[in-house]
Amino acid sequence: MRLTRPLLVSALLAALAAPARAEVPIDVIGNTELYFDALVHFDLYQYSNDIRRADGLPLTPAQLAANTLSNNGQLRRGELIFRGKTPTGEWQVGYDTVGSRGSGRNGRWLDVSYRGRINADWTYRVGQFKQPNSLEELTTTRNNEFISKATITNAYGLSRRVGAELAYTRPTVTLTGTWFTREINVNQRVGTGWGTRATWAPVLDLEAGRALHLGASAVRVDALGDRFSLSARPQADIVSVNGISATLTDARDTTIGGLEAVWFDGPVKLMGEYMASRTRRHGQPAYETNGWYVSALYTLGPERYGYRNGLYTTSMPEDPVRGLWQLGLRYDHLDANDGAVLGGVQKALTLGVNWYLRSNFRLSANYVKVDSERTQSGVLIQNRPDILELRGQITI
Repeated sequence: MRLTRPLLVSALLAALAAPARAEVPIDVIGNTELYFDALVHFDLYQYSNDIRRADGLPLTPAQLAANTLSNNGQLRRGELIFRGKTPTGEWQVGYDTVGSRGSGRNGRWLDVSYRGRINADWTYRVGQFKQPNSLEELTTTRNNEFISKATITNAYGLSRRVGAELAYTRPTVTLTGTWFTREINVNQRVGTGWGTRATWAPVLDLEAGRALHLGASAVRVDALGDRFSLSARPQADIVSVNGISATLTDARDTTIGGLEAVWFDGPVKLMGEYMASRTRRHGQPAYETNGWYVSALYTLGPERYGYRNGLYTTSMPEDPVRGLWQLGLRYDHLDANDGAVLGGVQKALTLGVNWYLRSNFRLSANYVKVDSERTQSGVLIQNRPDILELRGQITI
């Protein structure tokens, strides 16, 4: 399926004519309520490159070309989502017209799934959906406070796979288990596996705008064709350069475990995750990596955070003219070196500001200082760019 950008623009203009809300009603057919929503991101990146060899020798043209970040700007996401709600469940079909890494060349399917209710606490889901192994990945993209997700989210988050899910959900407790296989999209994310996640909110007072969330997750993925790859970009989504990169051709399976915590009280939100992976290999020691991030966010105004189904939410501006302002700080770290496998080490400090205007628009600016090093063809290359990132977001 290939949706053109004129179609995306037409759909957005039609939907924006309606009052601002999370989704736009389309029609009611029988006992099914139909809705439409969309998400558009346009990103601009400005880089100040700092590339050098650890041994002090001059970089070769090939080494320089493999690590140089070039200023760019383009449509990052163009998501169109249709939902149907019935008394017993909900289905949705989502498609991103832009595709992987903001290339603009190939679209990709998002959630294509049906969630049914067994009773008040238990639900099941079948189709393609996000797997339960990363708090930041599970949080809807329109609520992510930084332009690029953390390094560990990009490296370890499985995102969407085709499978089946059983979930138990209470206001303060969630338990989720999944079985999954490949992604719908061709030549992306293959290998069968399982996932599980449990969350607990020992403190939850939404009237006071206060909550403490704790969670743990684990997934295991079989290696297809004995191949395993781990990679992460240098905190910039639409680049082809990786700060972290490792490939194994003798892998059996990979297990990824994660711990997560979120605390918010009034205008302040603190959040962090730790994730570690272990890849079993044929006739070789296992390859083990780990990483973490911590972030702080401050809201300038009366708006408060929400909490639902083991995930936090961001409120909309109470004053549409003033909007909602957020200030953010994040530090993240990933170490992909283990024994003879030298995937690299990446650290990053991100400063950010968000301005939500009314309910449909957000402008974001991030400054990112990256410090990464990776062995390439036997040479340790240090890459320490300064990155200025700008994003315009339109949501329906």
